[in-house]
Amino acid sequence: MIPFKDKKEIVTEEILKKTIVKGFKINEKDSCKVVIKDALFANVEGKEVLLDEPIVNNMLKEIYKALRNNVTKYNQFPKTLVISREDEEVLPQEKNKENSKEESILSFTPRWGMEDVYVNEEEKLQIQSALAMVFHREKLFDKWGLKKIMPNGRASVFNFYGPPGTGKSMMAEAIAHKLGKKLFLVNYAELESKYVGETPKNIRNLFKKAIEEDGVLVFDEADSFLGKRLTSVSQSADYGVNITRSVMLLEIERFDGVIIFTTNLLSNYDEAFKRRILASVEFRLPNEEGRKKIWETHLPQELPLSAEVTKALLAKKYEDISGADIKDMILYAAVISLENRRETVEIADFDQAYQYIKKRYTGMENFKINHEVITQEEYEKEIAKLQ
Repeated sequence: MIPFKDKKEIVTEEILKKTIVKGFKINEKDSCKVVIKDALFANVEGKEVLLDEPIVNNMLKEIYKALRNNVTKYNQFPKTLVISREDEEVLPQEKNKENSKEESILSFTPRWGMEDVYVNEEEKLQIQSALAMVFHREKLFDKWGLKKIMPNGRASVFNFYGPPGTGKSMMAEAIAHKLGKKLFLVNYAELESKYVGETPKNIRNLFKKAIEEDGVLVFDEADSFLGKRLTSVSQSADYGVNITRSVMLLEIERFDGVIIFTTNLLSNYDEAFKRRILASVEFRLPNEEGRKKIWETHLPQELPLSAEVTKALLAKKYEDISGADIKDMILYAAVISLENRRETVEIADFDQAYQYIKKRYTGMENFKINHEVITQEEYEKEIAKLQ
């Protein structure tokens, strides 16, 4: 194992830039190459390793899904993609500006209320009980003496987990709305910096801003940075990951506001983080009753539906879909109706929309990524193929 001092030197002094090609198969015949310029490597125990390779692979997976869901006859799947990062001299003041992530954090007044989000009664009661602690904080800590055992207070940490599109982000907005607070929506990738040691600073600044503006913090896809702690550090990037998690947990411990984490993968969480969760709430695909309420919430009154289309029929007919799926189905069905030059949206339009929605959940079973380092000359050949 590399000593602490040596590992720090590797992170700060021995980062290398290389051009690599990663790729994934589209089907048995076709594949897509992704050329990444200036990929960062480090020399660890005599071996060059790609820094944050899991995050790079996750980025490619998301790119693949986005591309696959937008392929048409006239917008076909690309054969080669190029990701290039400009490597220009950065002035000190520009560096500070770049690393001030406040501008890239989405801050806004909540749009949804509790009545707009569907969760079943068990989960709703759990959320309401946890919120009661927020509303009665002064009495709990000052009058009833809980401050003696929690001198720094305690952050009200909510964890929402479940499949994509089941209302986790909407419920986060609804909680901020109920508390009358602004919402700070944070994607961890926005906090990361290409400058060593800046990510922990960005996290501290974010919590400071939330305290100053009395906002609700929402971290999306939290499993990507609150996963199980690395006990056997084998890559230079692993050291930075552990430091970042430690800073995050320390800031949560000091914070006495509301934090909401969302994830699709609850099992990936570090045990130290799980102990800080006040309420862990599962969001599931809605049942028929839930789907009916979601259709009622999202179907615009102005949308001209044919007489056969009712909310009860839509809820019964289309199963295994999320609230986000339902919103997309409404849009698809409306567009399909217009393409067929009809003045009303018919059940056949919703049938076709349903097929489009279901297709986006297929085709990921065999998703695999491979990568190789290439020379500048090989890179130029790849680019020449695109001319």
